[in-house]
Amino acid sequence: MGNNKISYTERDFVGLRTDLLSYVKEQYPDLIKNANDASIFSVLLDLNAAIGDNLNYHIDRSLQETVLQYAQQRGSLYNIAKTYGLKIPGNRPSVAVVDISITVPTLGDKEDTRYLGLLRRNSQFKGGGQVFELVNDVDFSSPFDTRGFPNRTKIPTFDFNGNVINYTITKREVVVNGVTKIFKKVITPSDVRPFIKIFLPEKNILGVTAVIQRDGTSIQALPKGTDFITSTNKWYEVDALAQDKVFIQDFNKKSDNPGIKVGKWVNTDQRFITEYTPQGFFHLTMGGGSVSAEDSLSELASTGYKLDLQQYMNNFSLGRAPKTNSTLFIQYRVGGGKATNVGPNSITTVGTIEFNVNGPISNVNSMVDSSLMVNNVTSAIGGANQPTTEEIRNYISYNFSAQERAVTINDYVSRIQTMPSTFGAPAKVGVMEVENKVMINLLSYGEDGSLTSNVSSTMMSNIAEYLSDYRMLNDYISVTTAEVIDLGVEIDLIVDPGFNQAEIVTNVIKKVGDFFSPDNREMGQDIFTGILSKDVTSENGVINISDIRIVNKVGGKYSQNTVSQAYSDVNTKQIGLIDGTIFAQPNQSFQVKFDNKDIIIRLKAMGQPSVS
Repeated sequence: MGNNKISYTERDFVGLRTDLLSYVKEQYPDLIKNANDASIFSVLLDLNAAIGDNLNYHIDRSLQETVLQYAQQRGSLYNIAKTYGLKIPGNRPSVAVVDISITVPTLGDKEDTRYLGLLRRNSQFKGGGQVFELVNDVDFSSPFDTRGFPNRTKIPTFDFNGNVINYTITKREVVVNGVTKIFKKVITPSDVRPFIKIFLPEKNILGVTAVIQRDGTSIQALPKGTDFITSTNKWYEVDALAQDKVFIQDFNKKSDNPGIKVGKWVNTDQRFITEYTPQGFFHLTMGGGSVSAEDSLSELASTGYKLDLQQYMNNFSLGRAPKTNSTLFIQYRVGGGKATNVGPNSITTVGTIEFNVNGPISNVNSMVDSSLMVNNVTSAIGGANQPTTEEIRNYISYNFSAQERAVTINDYVSRIQTMPSTFGAPAKVGVMEVENKVMINLLSYGEDGSLTSNVSSTMMSNIAEYLSDYRMLNDYISVTTAEVIDLGVEIDLIVDPGFNQAEIVTNVIKKVGDFFSPDNREMGQDIFTGILSKDVTSENGVINISDIRIVNKVGGKYSQNTVSQAYSDVNTKQIGLIDGTIFAQPNQSFQVKFDNKDIIIRLKAMGQPSVS
């Protein structure tokens, strides 16, 4: 007999058949004499080579499904995403900015504030075949939204004698596509097991907004919307079951701003995670504990055993399982997709709403209620279908789990931006580090839409508390207000006499206003007059800029803050430019507060005197 060694390198049909034939020739030379295409021997060779080829194919495909670049099955990509700590999204909803208006009577020469009602979050509006819901409560009595940004306008209506008969009050708010629903899950003894999965009963689920638990299994009435906010027996969604802290509203503390809630970190074992399946279904995964540590210790203490057993109790490291003989109410939203990206002026129908108007006269309350109107001033954007296989592959390739800690300056800025807006959203954020002290500088928007250092103390406290769970151990966090530097701008232009000079002035004022707009400037950003000059000279009719003067507006309706560089004229407070630049400190933001007042344009046509 020859060498019995078998080659394992051949993997396709031809290679396997050739290898098998060589093996038979070597090991069974007499048998090969009867080997022809029509013989049973040849058939057996073909069958064995085909089986080997098929097995190798499936082995290769199984291996490929574990590699991101080659995986083809949606389920394989979901599993790969889990190894990166990533969650694959489902349908994504569109969002739009809407104007919500009511008409209220007058009281004296102003609007009657007694009829400025409260429109609750999740109130519905319709348009383009889609349903949209309010993201936040709308308080018509407040000039601010829930973030502390100004968002209210008032327009009077006059009779034939010039008397104001009512006011139209408009609030600019955000709506999101989708419909809020409630799923009831009765927890039986068989459900009390580690990491129970609760599947919601439909597809196109956008996410879970709240979960509350109540004792009993025969509860018929569904909770109200406010119950999901105020209930004490809540479950909280976390990124991972090992996360034992959540940032929630502190109902025991009063805020200095009615639109901003007081926040706090709390430890909780009542937590869950959410996931989409490759088939598009959605489920919650509850914790792994089954018995409360506190209950266990109480039971042991009742025996008289005097030992602190807390150190031995670790059954809640991944949260608790729901309590038996109770009912979970899961509030979730359904919708999303590309079809929800409706155009402007599409969302015009008032749907199911909760609007509380509590004035002294009931028929006036009804009139105000029925006057409510809505219109989207922007297109609804952001709606998208469930990601395709290739989109999932790219999502995994270019995304990684964020570190649950703040190390760099940018980490602190990012963390502040992730704090839920109900606890405050600063207009501008600046972060700088001095030794081990991280200085957080904040600005807000005033009622007139300009930047102000008058920042809610509640929001400042919330940010300090929120960052406390992410900061490095040796970092000390200080949250304070930043400085607003108010500016005035004077520009001398040489213009083409063939153009409308009034139109040139109007257009240039707008360009300068946009250049200095707080929306287009970050804290600590310098002013480069060269860029401003380029913007101005691009206007039709402008031939050249003969001079630009920038002054520091101080006192009165302006801030008391001054620039860090010297004045070229101390009387007018004209700022001495350095290489055409005004330099900002890291805790300073520049703005032109009143465009029509603080931007002065002087025109000079060729051969003519200057005009303003």
